[in-house]
Amino acid sequence: MGYLFLIPTLIVFLVFIAYPVCSTIYLSFCNYRTQTITQGATFTGLSNYIKMFQDQEMWTSLVFTLKFTVVSVILETILGMLCAIIMNRKFKGNGFVCAMILIPWCIPTIVSGLMWSYIFAESFGVVNYLLSVANIIQDPIKWLSDGNWAFVSVIYADVWKTVPYMSLLLLSALKTVSNDYLEAASLDGAGKARRFFSIVLPNIRPVMMVAIMFRTIQSFRIYDLIRVMTNGGPQGSTKSLTMYAMEQYFTYGNMGYGAALAVLTFVISLIIAAFFQEGVKNKLEV
Repeated sequence: MGYLFLIPTLIVFLVFIAYPVCSTIYLSFCNYRTQTITQGATFTGLSNYIKMFQDQEMWTSLVFTLKFTVVSVILETILGMLCAIIMNRKFKGNGFVCAMILIPWCIPTIVSGLMWSYIFAESFGVVNYLLSVANIIQDPIKWLSDGNWAFVSVIYADVWKTVPYMSLLLLSALKTVSNDYLEAASLDGAGKARRFFSIVLPNIRPVMMVAIMFRTIQSFRIYDLIRVMTNGGPQGSTKSLTMYAMEQYFTYGNMGYGAALAVLTFVISLIIAAFFQEGVKNKLEV
């Protein structure tokens, strides 16, 4: 009877997860284009993967994606921890502060991207206006049309949007830390920093690693925010690997090569998940 009740879930899994994944893996070994879709897919072996590793634009997008992932996750973890510590404290107006911290997470990513694209606009953006009024800059900063500044802009927008998510996960972990340990350490003369690094951090480390894993995978697959803010520009300097795969698949109709890029993204995401899962497992065993 138990297996019978699992059949609906199994059907959904096969239709919406297993079949698309297997189909994408198969297409990655084929020459399949929308221009010749009536002829069907032609099996070409590893040609798409050979082409992929010889593609300079793929390497550029991969390097950007890795840089974006590392920088954004580090900043989100640090700021998320600070916000979680603030929300975990009891003080007057705590509810209002928590609501203000969580507001960015409630805004849809597309809306957030549009908002920040207007804020960072070169000619009429709020940031350049405030900087010019304060006499900090003389000429407008090209936030979205210069490669280095565009990277800073998308990082800032992503961190602003997802810090509340990290703070919620870390707050749930902080709630599990017993006050008895903290009070005993305080009586023994341990300061706030010592109590945090010696008691709080070791206790919340498994949950923190899971939160970092989720954000690392999500950041590595970033698409919508960058699509709205910079569309991968200028000159492809902010084009993520997912965006490049979507571009090949839908814009150029090269579905075989786009599938190979999607498989690469999938494999790297699996490696990230396996790495963090093993780390969480070891911490729990200890």
